[in-house]
Amino acid sequence: MDASTLIAVTIFIATIAMIVARLVDETVAALAGVVLVILLTGYTPEEAFHFIDWNVIAILLGMWIIAGYLIEAGFAEAAVSMVSRYASTYRRFLVLMAILSGFISMFIDNVLVILLVGSITITAAKKAGANPALAILLIGFSANFMGTALLMGDLPPQLLHSVAGAEFIDFIWSMGRPGSFPLLTVTFILVLALFYAIFIRREPDTRLDSGMSSGRVNRPLLAVSLAFFTATIAAMALRPLLGLPLGFITMSGAAFLALTVEVLSRRINMARFEEVVGHVEWRALLFYALLFSLVGSLESLGVLESVAEALVEHISGGVGAYTILYWGVGLLSLFIEHDALLLTFLYITRDAAQLAGIDPWNLYWGMAWSATLGSNATTAAAPALYVALTIADREGYRIKPREFLKYSLAFSLSSLTIHYAITLPIWGAYP
Repeated sequence: MDASTLIAVTIFIATIAMIVARLVDETVAALAGVVLVILLTGYTPEEAFHFIDWNVIAILLGMWIIAGYLIEAGFAEAAVSMVSRYASTYRRFLVLMAILSGFISMFIDNVLVILLVGSITITAAKKAGANPALAILLIGFSANFMGTALLMGDLPPQLLHSVAGAEFIDFIWSMGRPGSFPLLTVTFILVLALFYAIFIRREPDTRLDSGMSSGRVNRPLLAVSLAFFTATIAAMALRPLLGLPLGFITMSGAAFLALTVEVLSRRINMARFEEVVGHVEWRALLFYALLFSLVGSLESLGVLESVAEALVEHISGGVGAYTILYWGVGLLSLFIEHDALLLTFLYITRDAAQLAGIDPWNLYWGMAWSATLGSNATTAAAPALYVALTIADREGYRIKPREFLKYSLAFSLSSLTIHYAITLPIWGAYP
């Protein structure tokens, strides 16, 4: 390893360490890391720009804009109101809110989901005399859990699209096997059932008033937003036939939705575009772009290729390789930011599989699942959980580390174990 490569590896490790320890803002750490590796190694600004997957950035931006219109229309208020009408007691309400949060996060970023329903759930817990910590954390765990079920919810599935070429339909049915959506859904229900048996059933089963959400719903805007959202999802599913990049499809959906709303706003009350883009997580977009550049430096300087060559003899496919990478990535993701971890391992596994001459699809799936499920253990691994803690603080309830870990470790470790048991006979022996 020459001096330039050694410097790049050192900067990469130091940057990840700062992200994990939250010594500074994650985006600031990533930005500093990219700038330093450019200044101190042979990695060029042009290469750093080239390694950013702009298609993934476009997918995120387009879906966030569409989600912004849904938020302005009162989608969350309508959904919570529907749940509260069917949930006469607090325990039922909490379970249904967890399910709602999980399935919404398949389409909307998990941070937005937590922001939308977190405060409402804490309010319900206080009214019922229940534990607000369990309530808000369950929402956070659920939102983070199901983001990998479909292609547009969170970064891990989009990394699978970027690095491995996964399409929308692959998340439902892939290579003659159930995909991410059905498998994660089964695991999610089983983990919730286990969590209910251990924790939720101890909560008071107080009767709740219907209509927990008092927010107003803009029905015309909601109808228009849902129509364009549905059309965008359908176009994403048909991407192989359309021959268009997913980023272009989502940006097209966002553009035509924005144009339609602007035209209709001349006659009826609609959301303003500047209000909608306020819901876009611009800092997260920058962070994800910088992650691509940072990992790209290791690719450019040959570090990932060297690691891949060292792993070739262990990446022989089948149950053994699936088990090693599933649990290796899953346990690391208990305390390492899972997006950066997954991106690095996807590149390494791709190169190792090419050298070994094997099909790595089961390894890709296993790592994407375990990285997501394990990340529910700490705020360093899943920044969305930090948002949950912040909401609890704002609502006057500070969650102590011991209480947090009691719930988070139970949820993450049971998720990893149950999902491994479900997926091993289906994907472990692939191909």
